[in-house]
Amino acid sequence: GINAEYGEVFLGFRVVILRMSPGSFTPLWPIMLNELYGQLVELRGLLKRQSDSLNSRTLSMYLSITKLLDQALIIPPSMIPDFQVHTWVFVCDRPAELQSDQTFLSLSREIADEFDRGLEDDSWVRVAHAPFLKAPTISNVRELQPFYCALSRFWLVWYTR
Repeated sequence: GINAEYGEVFLGFRVVILRMSPGSFTPLWPIMLNELYGQLVELRGLLKRQSDSLNSRTLSMYLSITKLLDQALIIPPSMIPDFQVHTWVFVCDRPAELQSDQTFLSLSREIADEFDRGLEDDSWVRVAHAPFLKAPTISNVRELQPFYCALSRFWLVWYTR
């Protein structure tokens, strides 16, 4: 199905940003950013409809999309400047305590809000520059909640342990 193909496309994007020199995939960034944004908007809509029952292919696609975002956030900005210009769309640009006056909310914040921000544990902090998501599969979309809730609080971007 289409979801399995999307999952493979996002896996391919991850391979491209890890294996190719930055200049060689510059023409792909508009496509990658558009697809990443579009699919995250769909995830937000799915959560708004409170639809937790998804098939394994759809779950795999959302995990792959989230892993691409996770990977893009840990690569040095000099390696992927085209993504860094658009990071604000995906990630909060300031710590949670300074976000109350924001008129624009990043997608991670909107997705976390749809998850009800029920995760207040601050142990969800990125370790060094390692990917946050390590699970090969998920069985429920709620398994992505720690990532988006931590990202919405600015924790996965700047803080390390």
